[in-house]
Amino acid sequence: MNDGTVLGPLLRAPDGALSLDAPLDLLGYQRDCSALRPGRATQVVRPRDGAQIAAVLREASAARVPIYVRGGGTMYAGGVNPVAGGVVLDLGGLDRIVDIDADRGVVVVEPGVRFGTLAQTLTPLGLTIGIIPSTAPTATIGGAAAAHALGTGSARFQSFADEVVGLEVVLADGTLLRTGSAAAQDAGFFHRYGIGPDLSGLVLGGDATLGVITKIALWLHPLPAARRTACYGFADPGAASAFVTELQRGELLEHVWYGSGYEAATIRARVGAARPALDPAGLPGFCIGLDFGGEPDDLARAEARTLALARQHGGDAFPLFDEIYFERLRGDQIYWYSFAGYFARSRCGILMASLPTARMPDFLDVLAGCRASRPALTWGGAVVLCRRGLHGGVMAFYDEATQWDEVLAALQDCAGALRAAGCIPYKCGKQWAAEVSRMAPYHATLRRLKAALDPAGILSPGNLGL
Repeated sequence: MNDGTVLGPLLRAPDGALSLDAPLDLLGYQRDCSALRPGRATQVVRPRDGAQIAAVLREASAARVPIYVRGGGTMYAGGVNPVAGGVVLDLGGLDRIVDIDADRGVVVVEPGVRFGTLAQTLTPLGLTIGIIPSTAPTATIGGAAAAHALGTGSARFQSFADEVVGLEVVLADGTLLRTGSAAAQDAGFFHRYGIGPDLSGLVLGGDATLGVITKIALWLHPLPAARRTACYGFADPGAASAFVTELQRGELLEHVWYGSGYEAATIRARVGAARPALDPAGLPGFCIGLDFGGEPDDLARAEARTLALARQHGGDAFPLFDEIYFERLRGDQIYWYSFAGYFARSRCGILMASLPTARMPDFLDVLAGCRASRPALTWGGAVVLCRRGLHGGVMAFYDEATQWDEVLAALQDCAGALRAAGCIPYKCGKQWAAEVSRMAPYHATLRRLKAALDPAGILSPGNLGL
């Protein structure tokens, strides 16, 4: 640790902000949970409030020192990896729950608040927020907002950004911006929109490239009175995607808090490990797992309706997969990553894409192609149901000591194949840079926005894929 007054050779740390520059202290700030290469920062600063963040950004802009903003470091897209060097801004010190307004139905938090902490605070009040990502409870709410997370609640509410009421953001020049209703003096957070366009949307999913989030206002919802899980097996992904399309189109996900789909290889692996004597030829070719939440009578009706719809599409209840895997996955959410097997080997490289529900078979064809072209890696895949559309994850398990170069090349090839199959980039542009460059008008507009809001180019270089 330095003496707290000098932030590297160029910048001064604000009074009261923790400043680190010893090599040992910097080791834990090189990377997140992704397969992407680590970076090497020269300093870490942990501010305590927005004013300190503003002071750091003003100095960094003047000196053109890169700034990477870090929350919990649990993301799998490389957004916090300081590949351009410079300073890591650790927002773990901004960890206060600012306000719980049950009348407005809004909770306001600082970006370093962990989802687990917020859930523990809201549960005795009978409340929850709309979206809780799969990396909870260790993930930070600011990180989820910056990375446009999804997870529990996506089947009802779509994505994390859709549950944001408004934001407080520090821009690269130190300006403090409040969005939505809070832009008006003393109005507070209660509405996403004010005069003009939605400025919250500029920052949500921006991976800290256009501003640093210092407060997030989220909608509150009542906790479901009861929860149950159920799984449905289908002969093939086409039948499963038709089933999900009808669920979404008919607005039949009202009581579904989480939904995901599992391909044949995953089904065989999970069921085979638990029931090795079972004939894999009798297993379904695809499985949809749904986590229902609500009043008990409503859940009974929702389950009966969903099962009838699955049977209309050639599927049926698949209780074995629910017993072996899905029910425990949803019940033991604190162990989500480890139980899902994401780090069963040294590391897991994950590539996320968004896709229309009808393109799920094409997404799985890409996964099959990855298995065929890179057999030395262990591949997995799953989809997460949203209120509309899907998010698909392709996972490559690898030994970091011997297969790091191979997995990076494989994920790059996979990104191109997913785009060709009708999927679009999701999460950090570091993984999708080649594909972003093909989105010409969008790419050009991002460049203009970046130049206007961050003319020195200090905020998270590389995260937009520019």
